[in-house]
Amino acid sequence: MAKSFPDFSKFDPVYDDITENASIIELWKRQKAKELGANISSASNIDALVKEEHNVFEPPDDFLIKYPKPKHDKSLVRASEDDGMFWSEDLLIPYEQFVKLSKKTLVMKRTVQMTRKGKIPSMYAMVVVGNGMGSAGFGEGKSAEASKAVMMATRQAIKGMQHFPRYDDRTIYHDIEHKFQATKLMLWARRPGFGCRVAPVIHEICECIGIQDLAGKIHGSRNPMNVIKTLFGALQTQRIPSDLARARGLRLVDVYHRYYGDAKPTPIPR
Repeated sequence: MAKSFPDFSKFDPVYDDITENASIIELWKRQKAKELGANISSASNIDALVKEEHNVFEPPDDFLIKYPKPKHDKSLVRASEDDGMFWSEDLLIPYEQFVKLSKKTLVMKRTVQMTRKGKIPSMYAMVVVGNGMGSAGFGEGKSAEASKAVMMATRQAIKGMQHFPRYDDRTIYHDIEHKFQATKLMLWARRPGFGCRVAPVIHEICECIGIQDLAGKIHGSRNPMNVIKTLFGALQTQRIPSDLARARGLRLVDVYHRYYGDAKPTPIPR
């Protein structure tokens, strides 16, 4: 037969805090006094009987380990919480990296839901957050108030941040052609000093990511929401030199010379 589950209603001095369960100990004392037929104040041995019966003891000072809580400089915390740029542990990002983030609200519009009771208006927001060093994310939020929608989108963007590889920390590794629904996006890597000659929405995202030299063209739908999702999907399809070296059996330095220099690649000896 299977073993019966332990009785979790009993007080365990190892896992339970005595200071927080003082009411339980007082209840045991009243029950013991009722059994003995004496008053709690007059019975001096009730404490000893309760401690012996329920294995209650007074823990020493070093019984519980008190860990120091991390202290953050309150002067660095963003004062405005309406835009969602306030740090909390559920963001899954260190506080030191959070203060370096930049936010851009790219889409803000009013939407209406038709029901049999009438129209239900709400605000929709789409926000892009990045640190300017290759990491960025986008989020969507919808609420009755515009500030709450931006806050929801901002916190979703911070939680969904991801890293995008950049060649020389300024441009993409190769030309990209990506399609999402009715939007087709073409991106080309450019030389240093070329700048970001792209659509305004893509230019704002490049500032959040940290891309300085890029050329692009949008074909089809120019809906800002689809353009943002298409750009993030296109940057995820990049093939970095380490992937090419692993797939073609070449050394990493030879792949760099092959695509970014004049030296001929040397195959790995077998």
